Amino acid sequence: MSLDFEGKVVIVTGASSGIGAATAKMFAQRGAKVTLCGRDVGRLNEAVEECSKVGGGDARRFLTVAGDVTNAEIRKQIIKQTIERFGRLDVLVANAGTIDPKRIMDETEESFDNAINTNVKATFFLIQIAIPELIKSKGNIVTVSSISSTLAVPSEIVYCMTKAALDHMTRNLALDLASKGVRVNAVNPTLVFTRIYRSSDDDPGVDKFLKDCAAAHPLHGRASTAEEQAEVIVFLASDAARFVTGECIKVDGAATLIGVPFV
Repeated sequence: MSLDFEGKVVIVTGASSGIGAATAKMFAQRGAKVTLCGRDVGRLNEAVEECSKVGGGDARRFLTVAGDVTNAEIRKQIIKQTIERFGRLDVLVANAGTIDPKRIMDETEESFDNAINTNVKATFFLIQIAIPELIKSKGNIVTVSSISSTLAVPSEIVYCMTKAALDHMTRNLALDLASKGVRVNAVNPTLVFTRIYRSSDDDPGVDKFLKDCAAAHPLHGRASTAEEQAEVIVFLASDAARFVTGECIKVDGAATLIGVPFV
């Protein structure tokens, strides 16, 4: 039972910041070769530099694929370039996602489609492309969902819908791929102050609300960190979790037990 990823190849989407960047860095510390994917080229390069620093300084262990995972060609390139560079794939961390809080009367078809396409469709079809390689390696998939998948949050109705879909996708894929030796699990983070919440910087009311929600967490009285989420992702991807599949693991400091008011 080891968290050693020496010789393993990992893809992390949404790796230019937040949970994705922390996860890529943690895999790098544990010896993995990592493909980092994201839309912001500058931040992606910064993330790779961090990975190289903690990973012993060997830049050849890291690859970047810049682009939006909603683009079918980018999804193909993520897998293609990883196999061309490293020759295999052991772990896919499907972390890329978006949130645009709106109540039903404020939703538009454009904002609805963007959430579905980013959080569900892109993840589904990226996994589809990766499956043949993961079957070869008896690898595994970790999707990054949210505690919002199990909560009623009227101000984030479409986001909640997409994360509920992601949870059920995870369970279905776990059952479908179990006979192939491929595990599929999810982490369901609570509030983590990443760039996904950057729009709140211009709204003092939203900023106060988020800080109040963070303080309401029973464990430690604060929001989670990206590193705390990454630890669980890396565990699920490791041999230590070799008999774990189809699970959606809440990493939430007991927030859902008391119903932290994300409404």
